[in-house]
Parts: sequence; C-alpha cells; structure tokens
Amino acid sequence: MLRSMIISLLMLGYTCTISYAQAPPASNRRANIHGKITEEKDGHPLAYAEVAVMKGNSVVTGTIADELGDFQIHNLYPGRYKIVAYILGFGKSEIDTLLSSGDHQINFALVANDIQMEGVTVTANHHSHNYNTSDNTLRMILTAPVFHTSTVHISPMSTPSSIIQQNVPGAVQAPTGEVHIQGQHSEYSYYVDGVPIPETMSEGMTELFDPRTVDRITFLVGDLPAEYSDALSVIDVRTKIPSQKFSAHASQYVGSFNSSGQSLSLAAHTGDFSYFFAGSRKVTDRRIDTPLPAVFHDHGTDLFGFGKVQYIMSPNDILSLDIDQSGSNFQVPYDSTGGIMENDNEQFGDGFQNLIYQHGFGSDGGSGQFYLALSHRQGTTTYTPGATDVPSFFFAGDSIPYNVRDSRLFNVYGALSSISLPEGDEFSFKGGASYFYTKGNENFSMFNGNLAGPQSIQNLQGYDLGAFIQGAYQPFPILEVDAGVRYDQHHAQGIGTVSQFSPKVKLIYIPGLSTRAYVYYGRLFVPVLIEQLRELTTTPGKVSQITLPVRGEYFELGITHSFSPSLTGKLEGYYTQENPGMDNSTIPGTSIQTAVNIQQIYVRGIQLGLDYSPAGPFSGYFNLAISHAQGVGPTTGGFLPTVPTTTAFDLDHDQRITYSFGLNYEKSGYYGNLIGSYGSGLTNGQINGHVAPHLIFDASMGKSFYFGSYFIKPEFYVANILNHQYLLNGAFFNGANFGAPRTVLFKVSVGVV
Repeated sequence: MLRSMIISLLMLGYTCTISYAQAPPASNRRANIHGKITEEKDGHPLAYAEVAVMKGNSVVTGTIADELGDFQIHNLYPGRYKIVAYILGFGKSEIDTLLSSGDHQINFALVANDIQMEGVTVTANHHSHNYNTSDNTLRMILTAPVFHTSTVHISPMSTPSSIIQQNVPGAVQAPTGEVHIQGQHSEYSYYVDGVPIPETMSEGMTELFDPRTVDRITFLVGDLPAEYSDALSVIDVRTKIPSQKFSAHASQYVGSFNSSGQSLSLAAHTGDFSYFFAGSRKVTDRRIDTPLPAVFHDHGTDLFGFGKVQYIMSPNDILSLDIDQSGSNFQVPYDSTGGIMENDNEQFGDGFQNLIYQHGFGSDGGSGQFYLALSHRQGTTTYTPGATDVPSFFFAGDSIPYNVRDSRLFNVYGALSSISLPEGDEFSFKGGASYFYTKGNENFSMFNGNLAGPQSIQNLQGYDLGAFIQGAYQPFPILEVDAGVRYDQHHAQGIGTVSQFSPKVKLIYIPGLSTRAYVYYGRLFVPVLIEQLRELTTTPGKVSQITLPVRGEYFELGITHSFSPSLTGKLEGYYTQENPGMDNSTIPGTSIQTAVNIQQIYVRGIQLGLDYSPAGPFSGYFNLAISHAQGVGPTTGGFLPTVPTTTAFDLDHDQRITYSFGLNYEKSGYYGNLIGSYGSGLTNGQINGHVAPHLIFDASMGKSFYFGSYFIKPEFYVANILNHQYLLNGAFFNGANFGAPRTVLFKVSVGVV
C-alpha cells in the first residue's frame, strides 16, 4: 500500500507538470482577493460573514470570514466578477469588478437591517450552503463538510456525535454516544473557538456542549495540517457571536420515554460588547444505549450552561471569554436475563473556560493574525454501585465476582498561541506552540464485600507540550504544496516522557476552481489523555501495565469536484497503519471504559460524498463509505491482561459499509427533513463476526410564524420511524448495546429577533 501511494504521488506530480506545460492558462498567474467585512455604523468586524464570487447568476466559489471578518479567496481566473458579502441581520453588499492577475483588496461595510424571515428560505448541506432569497442565490463551495445551526433543524435530543454521524461520510454510530470516523475508535478532538477540548473528556457520555450554542461546525477529517495534535480528525466548532442588537429564544419539548426539556438563550450586541448565554435541561427514561431491547433502569437528567462575552477592542483586536459547564446524573442499564438486580448510577460534571485574544496585523484581510488562548477545563466522575448489587464482574484469571466503583477528579490548565503570515500570493506561513498541565486523581476499585479486588489508584499528573510550523507554497496556479512538521512531548504517570516529530505533506492539483485533487501523508502520535488514564496499579501510584500512545502513518488520495452549480462531490481513499494502535474496553455491566493497546492496527477505506442543492425549496445529500478496521497481535494496557492472538481480527469499531442520505424541503417558513442511515453492522463478539445490518429513518417538520420581530415555531420529530430493533454491537471489548427504538418529540419555540 505504501508503495502504491508513493507511486500515485509521483504520477500526480508528473501529471501536474505535463498538464501545465501543455495547456498553460491564459495568464501564468491567477487572481487572488482578500479583504475585511465590517459593520458600516461602527467599523466592528462581522465574524462568519459569507463571501461569494459570481459570474452572472452562477457562483464560482466562496468562503467564510473568520472572527476578525477577514477573508481570502485564491486561484481565480482573471476576468469580470461580482463579489457578494452576506450575513443574517445585514443587507448584502455587491461589488462588480474586473480582476487582473495578482492580489486584490476588497473590503465590505454592511448595513444592519431588520430581520424579516417571511418569504426567505435558508438551507444548508454538508459541502455547501444555499441562501435562497427572492432575488439571488449564494452558493458556497467548500472543501470540508460544514454544519450551520441557523440553517439545519436539529432534534432537541441531538448531540454533537449524532451531528457528526449524519454529516461525515463513513462516520459510524457507536454505543454510549460515541462515533467512529474512518474506522478509528475515537481519535478525534473538538476545537472550540480554536482551543482543543477532547471528545473523551466525559468518556463520550456527557456531550461537551449543547448544539444550540454553536454557530457552525467544520469537519476536518484525515488530511490535517501540522497545527492539530492528538487526533486523526478535528471537529472545529465556532460558537455564536451576536451581530444584532438583541434576541431571545425559549423552548419546551415533550416526547417518548417521559422525555422533556427546556432551553433559554439570550444574545445581544451593544457598542463594543456582545454576549450570548444559553442554558438547557433534559430529562428522559432512555439516557444511554441498553444491553437489552427493553428500556428500563435508564433514567437520566442533563443540565447545561454556556456563556460567551466578547469585547471588540478595535477592528483588528478582539478579546473573548467562553465559559461552559455541564452535568449529568443517570442510571446504568443492565442485563437482567440472569435474574440479577442492579442499581448502578453515574454522575459526570465537566466544564471549560477559555480566554482568547485575536489580533489582525492589518485592515486588508491578508496581513496575517496573532492568536493567544488561556484555557482551563475540569471534570469529575462518580460511579456508584447499588447497595444490594450482586457481584457479577469476573476479572480475567480471577474466579471471584466483583462490584465496581469509581471516583475521578481532574483539572487541566493550558495556553496556546499561533501566528500566521502570508508572503504574497505564492507562499504563506503559520507556526505556534501549546502547553497543557493536568492534575487530578483516580480511585477505581473492584470489591466483594470487604474483599478488595484489582484497582487503579493513582495521581493523574502530567503535561502535553506541542509546537508546529507549516507553510503553503504555490509555484504556479495548478499546483500547491502544503507541508509542515509538529513536535509533541507527553509526560504521564507510569509511561514517563515520550515524544515524536510528525511531518505532514499534502500535494494539491488545481486544474480549475471546480476541481481539486490531492495526495496526503501524515505521521500519527496520539497519547491517552492524562485525565483519561485508568490503568491497574499493583500498589497506589504504581502502574502494572502502561498504555502507550498511538504511533502510525496515514495516507489519503482524494478529489473534490463541482459538477454544476447544484451538484458537488468528493471521493477519497485512505489507509492507516498504527504500531501500536488503540481501542476502548468497557467493563461489562457498567459504562466504565479504559483505553487499551493493540499491537498493530490497519484501516483502509474509500468514501464518497454528494450534495445536491438546486435553486428552489429542495436539497439533498448522500454519503457512502466502505472500510475495514483490523487488529493484529496482543491486546495490552488498561484492565486487560496481555491477550495473545494468532490471527488478525476485526476491531469492535469495524463496520464495512456505511451510508446516509438526507432530503430537505424548506419554503415560506415551512420545513421538512428525512434522514436515512445504514450500517452493515459492528462486531458481534465473535472473531471477525458482525451484527445484522440496519437502516434507520428519522424525520422532522415545522413551521415558523412571525409577528413583527416575534416568532413562534412548533416542530415535530420522529427518530427510528419504522421502530426497527437493531443491535449496535456485540460483546467484544464492550458490552452488547441496542440502538434506540422509535422516539417521538414535540417542541415549541418562542422568541424575539
């Protein structure tokens, strides 16, 4: 495989050179534009405004401005274009211009207007966004899937992991709220306003934040630049930044399994300050996936709060504070077929506080930026067995049954900074560094009455240091080389200090604005999070079997193409080899997980994503993935004794075929969505065996009624419409878990905008 990837890389470079030599463009240089989008009234930057480049009525390409309102668009053929800037709450601005080869500065100053939603349809899909108004259509052709919460209707029970599953080709639904991307067990991380917040912060049980606080989510999968650490995929989250004077939303929902919930959010932009505050409460009798089809002993309550305050110091300087806190308290369902009665309960508490400063070096959108963030995150976990629980867990090699209890507390303090400096239209540079220090304690133990069993009692203390440098070089218009290297150093109890240099290289062929083909190589280094360590100790503080970081190599080939203004697609193939690899093991009958090593892991697959968004009320998408995740060699670390194997085996996150599709209708305030998700089945507990496939349909519909600046919006949601009973996975590394049965919810929202 490595040999074929290298050959493909050389052939692509050869093809680029020959194509450019035989058919050079009209100009040896293409046009690039950069600029800044601000409010006309006070000059404040408009974060996340959208920019479209149009020829006639067709959108050629587009982009999204960053937090400072800066944007850049490259590789335009010289000619006449109409450049359009737009954001909800402001009138769109258009500039008709003749672009010659070279750099061009185009700034926009938008005028605030009253938000009037009647007669305006706003839709979005995975690789593009459509804004269908009465007189214009703006279509953003993007290179990564984007979820925009203002244009997608999410269920009150939606979580970030379910959003990932529906938006990313090959993302596989897994038990306990997890999701597997490209055949990996969980090697992805959230970045919230540029600050890393690990997915495993709450063991995948308590979601890091409520989607209602999010402005947009960009899914960066596989071909990551050097600035991202400890992950194979990144969920880049940008939280809401109010642009209008004041808005307020409140909602209430009720539904199946005694589900109910309330939410309230307030947002305003006044002078140099803006703020957004949100809180929600959710209650249900089906909190997590169950080991049996019947739903019982599964009650849970989730509380959530998020606040964001932003101070605009100048058009080029912004100071932001993000504060998040969430908590969950729920019962742990169990398998009662043997007559065993249990009453295990689990509590999580998580939060983070990020203070972020951003500075732009100029007012032209193309002079570079400086970023600095101070971060603190904290978490607690308490797992309490019932007072009358019958001991039922057998540790390997031990004939005594045990009960399990756990208590964990951690704090992580850190800082990260970066600087980006464009150097003309051919070269750009970015570099940065980060440091995170973790301190806490773990007290996990197994017991039978007064008899103590295996335990993990240790201080959770260590640090993660990282630094990177990366650049993009475009020697001529059809070829771009992105290359970088990062250094990571990880120190934790038991393992000591480990480190690695990781190069990342991406060669991109750009025959035109509608097509990009690329080859990518990156070296992997993914240690277990210090706050996630749960390793057996022979005595308190002395680890008997350490869990090593993932080390490996990742290769990817891909092409993105816009077939027409309505249809875009992406096709890619990937291959991962890890030595060692990593997976999770769950103690049967509990929701307690521990990371384990597998001597070698191989993952290979192909993925296809298609988006169809014609002018009008209808849009749709289709995602397909075929992959194989395989392990070879013994399993070590965590709670497991060394398990030798003589043959390769399918990993518990191996699902060979996955596809999803969505159909959307939206017009005059009405909307309707239908989503289908198919999985050929995860492993069933037998070597290389899989559970039965499943095809699940979800639907939603609603209508917004506006009365001046006030609105009311009733919505209806149905998950698993056909009430299909399906097994998510068998008892292999994790206990068996069933997917959710049919769930019906009714929600009413009111507000002022």
